[in-house]
Amino acid sequence: MNIFNRDKKFTWIAIFYLCLIFIQSSIPSQYVPKMTILSYDKLIHAGIYFVAAVLMYLALREHDYIKTIRTEWLALILTVFFGFTDELHQYFVQGRHASFWDFIADTIGAIFGIVVISGIIKRQKLNQAKKAG
Repeated sequence: MNIFNRDKKFTWIAIFYLCLIFIQSSIPSQYVPKMTILSYDKLIHAGIYFVAAVLMYLALREHDYIKTIRTEWLALILTVFFGFTDELHQYFVQGRHASFWDFIADTIGAIFGIVVISGIIKRQKLNQAKKAG
């Protein structure tokens, strides 16, 4: 149950990534550069939380005591909760606001992330079973 184990690389990557999201959303809007190339805000939100959900799923799989729980659901719940708290946090940042639609985009990205990574993992397990059998 030691999260500081070097074998927990996805745990550390997930923590780092979520910290980056929090730091970025803590920057007041007047200091955030305007992006003309990436102007599709909801798509960006979905992409960021797609990655967050994948990392959360892979991080949770590194912990033996969690393997008894449906890792997909736990990763989804934790990622969506983080997205909710991040939007709530932005309400208190000068020049930012909490957005219901950003939260929906975060949730959709997290759902797609979990669907994709769990599908990849299941396919890998099936391929390993075929090779063994």
